[in-house]
Amino acid sequence: MTRRAIAVWTVLALSCGACGDDSGGPGGGFTGDQIPTIEVNEGSRSLIDRSVISVSPGTLEQGQESRATELRVINTGGATLTITEVVIESDPPGVFWLVPQDGSELPGGGSVVDVEPQDSTDGLRNYYVDLWFKRPAEGVEATATISVRSNSVAAGERQEVVTFEVELEGAKASIQVIPGQVDFGNVGQEQTEQQGLSILNQGTETLVIDSFVLSGHPSYTLAVGSDQWPVSPETSSVGIQLENPIEVSPGSSENVAVLFKPTGPEPAEGQLIFFSNDPTASSGTVVPLKGNVGGPCIAVNPRDVNFGGKLVGKPATVDVEITSCGDQELEINEIFLGPESSGDFTLELKDLVNAVDPITILTPSDQPVKLLPNQTATFQVQFVPDEINALDGNGQPVPDLGLISIKSNAFIADLDVDVIGFGVEVECPTAVILVQEGEEVIPQTKLHLVGSQSFASTGAIEQYTWTVQQPVGSQSIFVPSASVADPTFEVNVAGTYVFRLSVKDSGGTESCIDGEATVFVNPDEAIHVELVWETPNDPDQTDEGPVAGADLDLHFVHPFATEQDIDGDGALDGYFDATFDTFWFNDQPNWGSFDANIDDNPGLDRDDTDGAGPENINLNGPENGLEYKLGVHYWNDHGFGPSYATIRVFIFANLVFEMSDVELTNHDMWTVGSVAWPSGEVELSTVCSGTTTPCESDAECAGTCGLRIFGPYEHPFFPN
Repeated sequence: MTRRAIAVWTVLALSCGACGDDSGGPGGGFTGDQIPTIEVNEGSRSLIDRSVISVSPGTLEQGQESRATELRVINTGGATLTITEVVIESDPPGVFWLVPQDGSELPGGGSVVDVEPQDSTDGLRNYYVDLWFKRPAEGVEATATISVRSNSVAAGERQEVVTFEVELEGAKASIQVIPGQVDFGNVGQEQTEQQGLSILNQGTETLVIDSFVLSGHPSYTLAVGSDQWPVSPETSSVGIQLENPIEVSPGSSENVAVLFKPTGPEPAEGQLIFFSNDPTASSGTVVPLKGNVGGPCIAVNPRDVNFGGKLVGKPATVDVEITSCGDQELEINEIFLGPESSGDFTLELKDLVNAVDPITILTPSDQPVKLLPNQTATFQVQFVPDEINALDGNGQPVPDLGLISIKSNAFIADLDVDVIGFGVEVECPTAVILVQEGEEVIPQTKLHLVGSQSFASTGAIEQYTWTVQQPVGSQSIFVPSASVADPTFEVNVAGTYVFRLSVKDSGGTESCIDGEATVFVNPDEAIHVELVWETPNDPDQTDEGPVAGADLDLHFVHPFATEQDIDGDGALDGYFDATFDTFWFNDQPNWGSFDANIDDNPGLDRDDTDGAGPENINLNGPENGLEYKLGVHYWNDHGFGPSYATIRVFIFANLVFEMSDVELTNHDMWTVGSVAWPSGEVELSTVCSGTTTPCESDAECAGTCGLRIFGPYEHPFFPN
């Protein structure tokens, strides 16, 4: 009979009741609904035959007694239920016993208890018995069996005796962390907040916490006594084994602390997991962490006030707009020019606070300016140069400088706005740069550079000239050109980019000084590998096309890879494995969970086939205990000859390895080395020159160690 057939048969049998005839069928003489049926409940839990009642000793000492639970006997049938005997057998004797709540003796030896149907208006409808126990000596396992004899009938069959097992739980630890979630609220720049955690042991055995994992935003630190552990690759992956485990006695607690020192205004979320000997928490006890999730935010436009060159004695004014960019009210408490600011600058704040004199600055004694989310307020900065500024050794004017301080309740509580200007005999246009994506981005970000806010005192800006100082190996260009007002620029190589803009007005007058903006490009993945190359015989490494430049390929290999033995040393190298090598043919493999929401797979984010790179591979969720192999293959030189490769490895945005200007010729295969996780250490692969023998020192080779470069190599399934 199938499971489904058994279930249907059982339902039919139960709904049938006695179903026997009046002549003594399975119901033993009962007909229709004229049967008694026993049900025993422990609290709200209905017990069935052979059910187990689990008793916790709690914090009782040896020999102490306690009521464990209440048992309730009811009659779910249609005739009087007669209980003729209730027996408990304790092993060892004297640990468990039953006590009727009405003070009578248990049924047996001729005494009975009658329980009437639930819809009866007369007689006893509930029979209550308490289960008591005495804690035995340490290490003694105690059990009991409860038997109830009655005239009960169920499913058409007599159930003369129903039994229940009782067991005394062994000693165990039980962890509870209070609070269960830590919310630091809004914490400002350079501030540190501390939140205490109480670790309670609600069990009967000493709670031992021997390790923890702390992951998420790097602003969090766990403090246990005098020891502190900030979020790191080690705390985030393998976790920390405590040399001195946290021990909590039954019924007591111990305290630890979490520190939060935000490094930026972005929402910071993390997770703390305690691992203990609580048998019900084998996967750990999780405490979510969050800070700066929402709150007030301040945005200022322009971020720097640049007057450029202005005529002596002629006032010039720039509007500064303050926007409340958060989800809570922004409160501006003070705006003033710093003491080192040039006297040629003044502030006009009358539009910020009503009835305030134009020359009066906003101070703590004034009423603060409050802005709701998305509201803006504006004040003015005025510049009146009192003389023509002198020139420096490069012929550039030495400007007047100022600093506006804005104090508020935002994350950046003290926001500074630089002010610059200089006096000239002939007024020149002012170059202004805005970067829509901000001053810190990740690789492969397309920046939208805005120069169209540049201005001239007379006429219009008619000529724009952009330049950039970019990291070594970056060959990005302005699109569509360096002479449009608002170009784009793709920052593909990690590092610092400095953009400059020179403008000319309709009269041909050039800006006296260049506009300048700096953008920091930092990877945001656990592992970020970057390959760039220089090909001397390629006259234009920025042009694009099928054969417009040399094509080098980056490889990131899982230890499971089982492809070709390229170097001939008898071991499979793993390169070009269609599953476990991340390269141009297999750019988004699935190495981890099949859940698409879990970010644990590598990805080739950029494949450059016609120039100087970069090629980038990222992995945000590396597997503990693995070493990932790195390689570079010179796929095709397209007639341009040797290239000089540079490979960099970043761990959590920190550059941990760089090998520069390695000469490769067409079809060379360079085994760079390996990245170990969770240490993040990169080991360079070397061999004795002219052999396949690994080496760590020249003396070991009786010659010299060289990089592990072999070739030419063309894969049979990926011919060039």
